[in-house]
Amino acid sequence: MTAFEPPQIASVVQLAEPLFLVQGVSVYMLRLEQTDTVLSGNKPFKLFPNLEMARLTGHTTVLSFGGAWSNHIHALAEAGRRFGFKTIGVIRGDDGMPLTQTLTFAQNCGMTLLRVSREDYRRRHTSELIDSLRHNHGDFYLIPEGGANLLGVAGCRKLAPLIQRSLEGRHVDDVVLACGTGTTLAGLVSGLHQSMGSAMPHVRGIAVLKGAGFLKTDIKIWLERLDTPYVADSWTLETDYHWGGYGRCPPALMQFMRDFECKHGIALDPVYTAKMVSAVFQRIEQGLVEPGKQILLIHTGGLQGR
Repeated sequence: MTAFEPPQIASVVQLAEPLFLVQGVSVYMLRLEQTDTVLSGNKPFKLFPNLEMARLTGHTTVLSFGGAWSNHIHALAEAGRRFGFKTIGVIRGDDGMPLTQTLTFAQNCGMTLLRVSREDYRRRHTSELIDSLRHNHGDFYLIPEGGANLLGVAGCRKLAPLIQRSLEGRHVDDVVLACGTGTTLAGLVSGLHQSMGSAMPHVRGIAVLKGAGFLKTDIKIWLERLDTPYVADSWTLETDYHWGGYGRCPPALMQFMRDFECKHGIALDPVYTAKMVSAVFQRIEQGLVEPGKQILLIHTGGLQGR
C-alpha cells in the first residue's frame, strides 16, 4: 500500500453453512480486515482522501472526533504516525475516565486526546466549538466523526473495483455491509453504478444503531452530491437488526459471534460485523433471500475494539 492509496484487492472466502445449503444460497465474505495490520477494513477508503487533501492544503495537524473505543480514532492515530501528521482526537467522556485500550494506542501513536463532556460533544458540528478548538490548539484539518464527509464517501467508491478484482469474475447478486453513518454504503453504491451501471449488484446496509431511518436521507444526499443517477432498487438500508442500539451487545449476539468464529475461524466485532453477519443469517432463515442468490458480505474491520 503506497501513501494515500487504499488496498487494491482482498481475499474472498465462501462460508459453508447447513442453513445456506438447505436454502440454496451461496454466501461469501470479502476479508478487508486482512489488508493491513491497523489501517484495514473500510478505514483507509474514508481516511486517505482526507489526508491527501490535508497535505495539499498545507495542513500538518488533523483533528477528528470519536468515542473511547472508536475505530476511526484508532485508525487516524496510526495514519498520523505513519504519514507524519500531528493528530488530535476529541473524545466523548469526562477527564476522570480511564484510558481504554483504543485511546492508549492512539496516545502511543502521538495523538493528543481532548476529553469533552457529552453535552459539548453533541456540539461537534457547530462553528462555535470548532472555532474554540482552533483558538486553543491552532489550525487543523477537520475530519468529521467516522470520516463521514464527501471526500470519505468519494473514497469509498474505490471499493467497487476492489470487489470486482477480488471476485475474479464471480457473480454476486447482493453486497452486504454494516452501516454506522452510511458513508461506506453511499460510496460503494456510487462506485458500483459508475463501473457497472444498472448491472450492479444490490447493496444492502445493516444499520447498527437504533432509529437509523434518518440515514436513508443522508445516503440519498451523498449520492446526489456525487452525481450518482438514481437506480431503482440499487440499495436498501435494513433498520431492524441493531440488537438494541449502537454498542449494545446482548448475550445472544455474543454467542452468535463466538459460534461463528469457532466454525469459520473469522473474528468479528460485536458493534458492526457481528450484527451484519447475524442479520444475513436471520434473513436467510426467515426465507427473505431467494434460492440461488449469491451474497457477498464485506468485513469492514473494527476488531481493535473487541
